[in-house]
Amino acid sequence: MMMGYAFTTSSTVVLLLVSIGCSSTALATSSPRATTARANQQPTGDQVTVPLSDPGKPALVHISLVQGSITVRGTNRRDVLVAARPEADRPSRRADPDATGLRRLPQTAGFRISEEANRVSIGSDNPSRSISFDVEVPIRTNLRLRTVNGGEVRVENVDGEIDVSNTNGGITLTSVAGSVAAGTTNGNVRASLTRVTADKEMAFTSLNGTIDVTLPSSTKASLRLRSDNGDVYSDFDVQLKPEPLPTVSESSSGRGRYRISRNKSIVGTINGGGPDFELRTFNSNVYVRKGP
Repeated sequence: MMMGYAFTTSSTVVLLLVSIGCSSTALATSSPRATTARANQQPTGDQVTVPLSDPGKPALVHISLVQGSITVRGTNRRDVLVAARPEADRPSRRADPDATGLRRLPQTAGFRISEEANRVSIGSDNPSRSISFDVEVPIRTNLRLRTVNGGEVRVENVDGEIDVSNTNGGITLTSVAGSVAAGTTNGNVRASLTRVTADKEMAFTSLNGTIDVTLPSSTKASLRLRSDNGDVYSDFDVQLKPEPLPTVSESSSGRGRYRISRNKSIVGTINGGGPDFELRTFNSNVYVRKGP
């Protein structure tokens, strides 16, 4: 059961949602300036539908977490549907003599959502507790997604500028279109694109994980590929460029007058070349696949 309480200030409409014993759905109201939704939910989760200021234009959805996963799907809708799935926190490892004989009551994170001028911001109200978001957006949506611990980032069927960062988890982009910047520290980056934005640079990077990217067969790009402790594979006809000459720079550090460095990335073009695409990992392989 969901009870909603709305009140209006001079410039902002605020909707407070209170969950009682079950998952629920609520519609957030909006004003020309901004909408803010706050929800404290049970582990069963909550859903909030956020209207856009201008549904005819692409939205920007920004999700930032410290602990939790993010899943975004593009659908034929004109608003943003947010489903939050909190996880109950774990007991502290420290003994508490004052709690002897008492039963611990688990707590969960709440969340905050704001919308202003088609920019939707979503985040947890407590970074020390885990919460994951499943979000449905219009197909034409720009994304900025961030998470740090214990979560995967998944995006499906979205057309726009996609900027994704993870630290301890993987990134999976399925049937996306537009441009991508995707990077993680400990995890794989896997992406399949149905269309790429002309003249737009892209990057797919990891430190400890595989880079596996499928591009449309007609993609025109200049590739920079590298794996420090792995191999690079592709079924594109990559026209390799000659290795660049070593870079020589003068040093004032006292460890020698000159410093010489050579970048050992594989540099080449596909379909005559185009914007720069970087695919790089340190401890795994790189795959560049030709799609339809």
